[in-house]
Amino acid sequence: MYCTNCGRKLPEDGSPCICGAQNGNFNTQPPQNFQAPPQYYAQLPVRPVTPVHGMLKRFASSKLFFMCALLFTVQMVVSAVSSVIEVFTVLQNQAYLLERTPIGTNFNVEFNVNIVPVQNILVLIGLWLLYASAKKADTPFMSTAGVTLFKVTEILQIVGCGIFCGMLLLIGLLVLLASSGAPNVTNYTGLPDNIAILIVGIAFVVGLVLSVLLLLYSIKMLGVWTSLQCAIQVGVLPKKLPGYALALQGFSIFCDVAAMIVFFVWNAWILIPGSLCSIAARVYVIRCMAAYNREVAGMEASPF
Repeated sequence: MYCTNCGRKLPEDGSPCICGAQNGNFNTQPPQNFQAPPQYYAQLPVRPVTPVHGMLKRFASSKLFFMCALLFTVQMVVSAVSSVIEVFTVLQNQAYLLERTPIGTNFNVEFNVNIVPVQNILVLIGLWLLYASAKKADTPFMSTAGVTLFKVTEILQIVGCGIFCGMLLLIGLLVLLASSGAPNVTNYTGLPDNIAILIVGIAFVVGLVLSVLLLLYSIKMLGVWTSLQCAIQVGVLPKKLPGYALALQGFSIFCDVAAMIVFFVWNAWILIPGSLCSIAARVYVIRCMAAYNREVAGMEASPF
């Protein structure tokens, strides 16, 4: 409220306006030509709530989405623990060999560390952010922070694929120049030079094609996540996930099964639980992606 005498804002504790104390009176009658200052209230823009908002919240808070995020979390934790145990095992074996190696002997200590990719960590955080945002009952809207992390992962994938394609082209050019300048180069495969060069060329072409396909896939998925982000913000219908995204998850399951068989043959038992968790997580990812496409298709069939 404002003082009717001077127009100042009244103190919040209910005490008289300072103008009365300054003038020795507390006259609250306004002057004849006094006009109270207008009161401005900051009004937040009102976003319309559409059926898309309800569909997205219902889907992201479903048990299927929760199980997908949970299994993905378990898979990453098990893989990380398996990698740490594997590293300690290798270090222990190397220390055992070093104790029994004569002094002055050249001994190279080599081991591989499986580091969880940063992209998987961002995807994991994005999944839980979406789920937590969808579970909020005090608002019909969701946060776009999780989808933003999905977009960041695709951007990182695009940059990585672009750099890898450039390196492949550079290596291919160098190999071509070297083979043309010295056609009888000795190789270590035991095969004739022309056969060895042919095998290297085929491997180079296959690697380049796969990298380009992965680059195009990431660009397509970036558009999908952008449409989902727009759907969360304004309630428009998002794009469906492409069919080859589900096919890629199926191919990943095949790779996980093959890796688990290799671990079994090599007696690498510590890595088998990670493969099992990865298979279970990818199965739920496929189910989750298929359910999302059905939800979007249902919204398309009944326009709002």
